[in-house]
Amino acid sequence: MSSTFGGYSVAYSGMLVNHTNLAVTSANLSNVNTAGYSRVRAANVETNTPLSGGASVGNGSSVEEIRRARNQFLDQTYRRQNAESGYWAVKSGDLEYMQEVLMEFVANDDDGTSDDGLQQMIEDFFYSWDELSKDPSSVSTRQSVTEAGVSLISALSGIDEQLQQLQQDAVNRVRDSVASLNDLAGQVAVLNKEISRAEAGGGEATYLRDQRDSLLDEMSSLANIKVSVQSNGVFQVTIDGVTLVSGDRAYELVTEGDGSSANPLTVQWADFDRRAGITSGSIKAYLEDADPTGCQTIDAAGLPYDFTADATSSITNLRQGLNDLITTLAIEINAVHSSGIGLDGSTGLDFFTTVDASQPLSISNIQVNPKIADDWNKIAASASGEAGDNTIANQIYDLSSGEYFQYDTSSMNCNDFYQALISWLGTAGDNAEGYYETQTALVQQLDTQRQLVASVSMDEEMSNMIMYQNAYSASSRVLSTIDGLIGDLIAEIG
Repeated sequence: MSSTFGGYSVAYSGMLVNHTNLAVTSANLSNVNTAGYSRVRAANVETNTPLSGGASVGNGSSVEEIRRARNQFLDQTYRRQNAESGYWAVKSGDLEYMQEVLMEFVANDDDGTSDDGLQQMIEDFFYSWDELSKDPSSVSTRQSVTEAGVSLISALSGIDEQLQQLQQDAVNRVRDSVASLNDLAGQVAVLNKEISRAEAGGGEATYLRDQRDSLLDEMSSLANIKVSVQSNGVFQVTIDGVTLVSGDRAYELVTEGDGSSANPLTVQWADFDRRAGITSGSIKAYLEDADPTGCQTIDAAGLPYDFTADATSSITNLRQGLNDLITTLAIEINAVHSSGIGLDGSTGLDFFTTVDASQPLSISNIQVNPKIADDWNKIAASASGEAGDNTIANQIYDLSSGEYFQYDTSSMNCNDFYQALISWLGTAGDNAEGYYETQTALVQQLDTQRQLVASVSMDEEMSNMIMYQNAYSASSRVLSTIDGLIGDLIAEIG
């Protein structure tokens, strides 16, 4: 049997263990509303080595470590899905903005169409030629033709400028996001060092570990990071197998290129001279949308131009589709108009011309011929020069129904081509929004599962507090009882 004096150690250890548990419970309760906090527990409460000799009843217990409640598998799954969510958030947002730019997805008429959309402007332009064919010498109708042409070009140029700005914004966002990722990686490296230093002396660094996990969650929305634990307990962060953070060192990512077709934007490893394998996250989405590959000039000799929406960037697809629309129309209209004769006898004039003669005709380099804009009599509605001849006006109006366009090898007229283009945009937008909503729900579900493990439960902590308080009181009473027994023994002896 252990000595009476040995009971002091047993009772004291019981008080110490439960005092530690009460302190841990107090910390949990004080952080019940702290974002990113993981509840902690006094883990590995072990029995102290029994005293040798005799029939030992033990030598009390001790707390070996304070451990966070955390599920690493859920953390890894959350970060992987969060990267997908970050990717689709950008895609969905950009496609929604593109729909707003076209103004075709908000109906303001009883028939479900928009008065402000590009389709209406195209119809108004051809309608003005139809009206001109009814009275080829009408000055007011000639003015309407010119104004409809100017409005159409202005709308298309404005849309293209907005799309170019959206694409430039994607370039800027890549640079900003890479800078943010580098900064977060640097902070993780610092925390790795601080955690190692704190725990090397037997201390605990649960608060620092919570900070590190929050940073890793934030990084996961930017790129496809993978987190692993090294043999010394610190975290290593990689992207596509290449180290971003190792111990207290962070490796840097850099952007190269200006986002043009000649010098496309890329993300490279500064230390390894290779392209970073970013396959998800918001950086991947911005990189895709910043890619201008697919925007090209359309030559009259190559008509009809076979448009396919297969470029990496949805922005590029829409820009090229609209470029095909107006450039093809301009080439076909010019071919007819230049063969006609104006009221003033002028011949050989193109209705549409370039703004910069050194560059090819395109959506960003087109205008109504200034000569026609200044003198409506130069509009060639006639093939013979006679005042009542409407041959050219009729032919230009008929271009609206001619199959001068191709979409995935299918021939179609101007209206059908534009409908196919906005149908692609609507479908792409709906798909992106659906993926984003699915990923958002999945990420929220995973985070809820993580919180079930890591978050603080008031009811549980209050129950634990009562249990530890009673255990502490019981150990103190044991200590008091032993003290009384020893006091009686001394009195008997003395």
